[in-house]
Order: sequence, then structure tokens, then C-alpha cells
Amino acid sequence: MHRKNSHRGLAVVAVSLDDEQAKVNEGNKFLQEKKSPFVNLLLDEPHAVRADKLGFNFAPCYFVFDRQGRWVRLRGDDYDPAELPKELDKVILRMLDEK
Repeated sequence: MHRKNSHRGLAVVAVSLDDEQAKVNEGNKFLQEKKSPFVNLLLDEPHAVRADKLGFNFAPCYFVFDRQGRWVRLRGDDYDPAELPKELDKVILRMLDEK
């Protein structure tokens, strides 16, 4: 999706919840091998931050920001696993169409 829509302003950042930097490094190595245009970062905060401040307990969770900085949170536990990617695409494409 990033490659397809970056010219329209889409930027992607992956954030890992892994408890070890080595796992994040493995993820970045995989992304580099796939020539991914984005990086994987580590959310180095306790579980309470994810639950209380960010509003999710389980991955995946997607935070999508529009051009004005407003965001939509799509939590994996709110959707059927087969439907989450479709909903994510729908939200992103709608936001990219907004001016």
C-alpha cells in the first residue's frame, strides 16, 4: 500500500511490541530484504501504556492519521482477521481522497 500510495502522501511506520531490540532488528532485516520503504521501530513502554493511553491490548493495532492529524484506531480485536485489512484499506483510501 505504501508503494502504491506514497505519491498521494501516505507514509507508513511500523511499531513493534517485541520485548527485545534483537527481534526488532530481525524485523528490520526482513523489511530491508523485501526492499520495504519503511522502518520498524520499538515501542519501549510498559503494557499499561498500550492499554491505558493507546487503547489496545493485543496486536495488530493500526493508527491512521489524516492530513489534519486526526486519527482512527483500528484494533485487531475489533475485527474478524479477514476483514481488518479490507477495513484498513478503506479507511486509508478515504483519508487520501480528502483534501
